[in-house]
Amino acid sequence: MSREKTIEERIHRMALRTWNIIANDVFRCMEEAGEKTELPKGQVVETVCDADYMLTNGGDEEAYREWQKMSYEEKTKVVADAFPYQTYM
Repeated sequence: MSREKTIEERIHRMALRTWNIIANDVFRCMEEAGEKTELPKGQVVETVCDADYMLTNGGDEEAYREWQKMSYEEKTKVVADAFPYQTYM
């Protein structure tokens, strides 16, 4: 019997899926601007949380609605917990 995923686990999955979808575009824009194609974890979290990226790409509208109810600090903390590395390239 599989246990149901918690909202936090579902938000983590949404955040990671979102990053997997948008990362190439983010790095391509950085490269075209002549910037180093490396982002610290904090900037990755901010990018994933920005606009409606998680709604558009996350694939879990119910978890997104619960995430939207959180304060900014709670949102960024739960998304940050999904990303284990300090730098992304």
